[in-house]
Amino acid sequence: MFTITDFQMIFCTSKSTIEKRIKKITPLFKNFNLKKRKHFYNEQEANFVIKQIGTPPNNEYNRNLAVKHPNLFK
Repeated sequence: MFTITDFQMIFCTSKSTIEKRIKKITPLFKNFNLKKRKHFYNEQEANFVIKQIGTPPNNEYNRNLAVKHPNLFK
């Protein structure tokens, strides 16, 4: 499960910037509910978010994450 802080570490940006970008993407999810705020994302949703936001920088955190979750950055 991935959270906003995980995306913050992946893209090396502030939490508010990531929240603004993800807010535009969340209505595209299958189980989207307008009345609830999403706090956790599974690997498939995280992969979709990463593709929609853009290419993350190549740093040590992302390399370690790619080893743990090989389908995340594909």
